[in-house]
Amino acid sequence: MMGSLTRSLQRTKHAGWHLVIRCNAASTQTAEHGHSAALAVGANLGDRVSNIQEALRLLPAHDIQIVRQSRLYESAPAYVTDQPRFINAAVAVKTSLQPRQLLHALKKIEAELGREVGGQRWGPRPLDLDIIFYDCISCDEDGLQVPHPRWHERSFVQAPVADLYAAGELGTDSAAGQMASPLEELHARWAQAGGERSLGGSDLGCVLPLPRIGMWPWQGRSQVMGILNVTPDSFSDGGQLSSVEAAVAAARQMVAAGADMLDIGGQSTRPGADVLPAEVELQRVLPVIRALAEDKALQGVPLSIDTFYANVAREAVAAGAHIVNDISGGSLDPDMHQEVARLGVPYILMHMRGDPRTMSSREHTTYSDVCADVGRALQASAEAAITSGIEPWRLILDPGIGFAKTAEGNWQLIAGLDRVRAQLKGPFHNAPLLVGPSRKGFLGKVTGHEQAKDRDIASAAAAALCVSRGRGIAFGRIKTAPNVKQSLVFKPQLSESSQSSTLGPDFSRW
Repeated sequence: MMGSLTRSLQRTKHAGWHLVIRCNAASTQTAEHGHSAALAVGANLGDRVSNIQEALRLLPAHDIQIVRQSRLYESAPAYVTDQPRFINAAVAVKTSLQPRQLLHALKKIEAELGREVGGQRWGPRPLDLDIIFYDCISCDEDGLQVPHPRWHERSFVQAPVADLYAAGELGTDSAAGQMASPLEELHARWAQAGGERSLGGSDLGCVLPLPRIGMWPWQGRSQVMGILNVTPDSFSDGGQLSSVEAAVAAARQMVAAGADMLDIGGQSTRPGADVLPAEVELQRVLPVIRALAEDKALQGVPLSIDTFYANVAREAVAAGAHIVNDISGGSLDPDMHQEVARLGVPYILMHMRGDPRTMSSREHTTYSDVCADVGRALQASAEAAITSGIEPWRLILDPGIGFAKTAEGNWQLIAGLDRVRAQLKGPFHNAPLLVGPSRKGFLGKVTGHEQAKDRDIASAAAAALCVSRGRGIAFGRIKTAPNVKQSLVFKPQLSESSQSSTLGPDFSRW
C-alpha cells in the first residue's frame, strides 16, 4: 500500500500526548532484517584510540553488531576550544534495539569507560558515542533526536560517517541497510564541502596510530619511505649494507635527504628470487631494527618491517618496528592478518600473485583489466584483513608495481591509479595508497638503462606521475630520495588546481 512512499518519524503534541507516527515502507522490513544505524565515536582524554577500541569491542554484548568502520581522524576541539584534540571515528551497525534502547546502551558503555554524567557540555571526555542516523527515520522527543541535530555543522562527524558510504549499495543486507538515503545525503554534502581535499590541515585529518610515537598525520603531502635492504642480493642495492653500523649510517643519510620513514627488508623479493626461511630473515633484520630504534638521531622516525612471515612481524615489532609491510597481503602466511591484528600496528597490504619465484609467469601477469583487477583484489584482501580484526584505519594499500605485472601493466597501473581506487569501497575508497616504482626494470626498458643505479631520474619522474594520478604514500630509496622529495612538492599545487579529489599518492616506495 505504501509503494515507494517514505515518511519520517514525526513528533507532534496533541492534548498533552506525544504522538510518534512511523509510516515508512522500508522500516516495516526492519523487523525481519534488523535496524541500521550510524554511530559516531570520539575521545580526547586518556588513551584515545584504546578508549575507542574498547567501546567498539563492547558493542556486540549489547546486541549492536558492527558491519563497517571508518578511518581514524584527529580533530581540533569544537565549541569549547580549551581542551585536548579529539580522535574521531564512525561505525555502521545492525541492531534489534529501538532508538531509545540503543541510546541507553551507548550511555551505559560511556559510563563503563569512565565518562561522568553531567559533565561540561562539549567538554573533555574519555568517550563520546552518538547516534547519527537510525534507519531512515526522524525522531525528536524526550532528549532523543535522530538524525543527530548537528551533523550538518560538524566536519569531524561528516568525514568518518562518509567513509561508511559505498556507491551502489542497496538493500537491507548491505552495510547501509535502511539508512542508505541519509548516508547518501551526508556523503553528497561532505563532497560538496570539499571532502578529501579539505583534510590534512590542523582542524581535521586522518591519522595512523603508531606504537611509541603516537598519531601520524599522513595527509596534506606525500610521504617518502627510504628502503634499507639488509640483503646480499637485492636487485638495486644488494650487499651494500653489510653491517649494522652501515645500515644505521644509511638510515641517517636517508632521513637527512628527506625520507619520512624507513622500511627494513631481510630478503630479496626481486623476480625469480628464492624464498628464504623466516629464521634467516630474523637474523638479518632484528639487529638493524634494534639499532635504529635506539639511535637518538632517528627518534620519532617510523620503522616498517618488510616481511610476509607472521613470526618475523611479531619479533620485529617487539624490537622496535612500528609498521608491518607485507608484499603478499597475507597470502603467503595464513597467520599474518591475525598476528597484525594482535600487534595493533599499521599494515601495508600489497597486491601480488604467486611469490617472488613465480610472480613473473604468464599465468600471474595476465589480467583482463589490470587496474580493475588489482583494485578488486585489494578490496577483497582488505576485507579479509578486517575480518581478522585489523581496523580499516590501520591499512595502507599498495597496488604492487613491479610484482606480478608486465612492464606494460606497470605503466597502466601508474596511469590508472584513479581506476584502481574506483574499485575500493567504503573506508578503503580513500585509504592511503603506497606506490613503489623506484629503479624497477620497467623504467629501464623505457630509458635504456640496464643498471638499476642509473634509473634515479626516471624514478623521480615516475613519482611525479603517481602523484598526479592517485592518492597514496611516497616511499624513497636514499639515492633517489632528494629527487623524489623535490618531485613531490608539486602535489599541493596539483590538488588546489584540480577539480578531482583523487590526487597524489600518500605514500610511495623508493
